[in-house]
Formats: sequence, C-alpha cells, structure tokens
Amino acid sequence: MLIRQATLNDLKNIAEIFRIESVKPPYNKKKSPEKALKGIKEDSKANDVYVAVIDNKITGFIMVRADSGIKHQLWINELWILKEYQGRGIGKRLMNEVENIYKKRGIKIFKLVAHTEKGGARDFYKKLKYKEDKSMVYMEKRC
Repeated sequence: MLIRQATLNDLKNIAEIFRIESVKPPYNKKKSPEKALKGIKEDSKANDVYVAVIDNKITGFIMVRADSGIKHQLWINELWILKEYQGRGIGKRLMNEVENIYKKRGIKIFKLVAHTEKGGARDFYKKLKYKEDKSMVYMEKRC
C-alpha cells in the first residue's frame, strides 16, 4: 500500500469514493457524480488530501486542514475507505501517516468529528487513542 498526497488527477476517484460510501447509513448523503466532484474540488482547495493506493487503485482518502485560529491544531475533516477495502488497516495507515507528517510541522492537537450512530467511526478513532472532547458540543438547526 502506498500513502501519498493527492493530485488534481485523483479528485475524480476521491469524489467517487465519497459518493459511494457517504450514501450509506448513517450519513445518507445522496449526490450525483458531478455534485460530488464539485464538492471535493472545492474542499481540496482549503484542505490537504492524502490517498491510499493498492494495485494502482485509490482505495481511500483523508482530508485535513490546519486550524487557522488555533496554533498547532489540525482538523481531520474526511476519512473514507471503499467498503471492500475496510478492515485492512487502510484508515489506520492514513491516520498514522497524517499524524506523522503534521507532528513534524509542529501540530500537537488533532481534532475530528465522528458520527456516533452505526458505521463504527467512533470506535475506530477510540482505537487510535482519540478521546471525546467534552468542551465542545455539536449543534444544528433545521428549517
């Protein structure tokens, strides 16, 4: 497996992974290929993106951004692995690679938001020693 920084040529494959995997519960984000690609292109302008490649196929990606308001802090905004490749350590490798890269750049705090229902994201991050931060609350308003 190769972990590398994504290129512009990778964005279509990244968008397809996002589109395929995010339509499933608990996320339920149904998007057309065009809309998914547009969103990934936009997000990649403000985030660093890394991909996992197996046999010349992008099997997952991680999208991160240094927090402009708080020094030494990085947000992990997206982590998606194709279903048929889940459980093989790809997510863990992507997380470890990003942590190693950004620790060398002075990042000391890694933050993320994980879905608490189904999907296994919360347990995955706990296995990587992430702890719940009780100083923040996730809120929304639907109109």
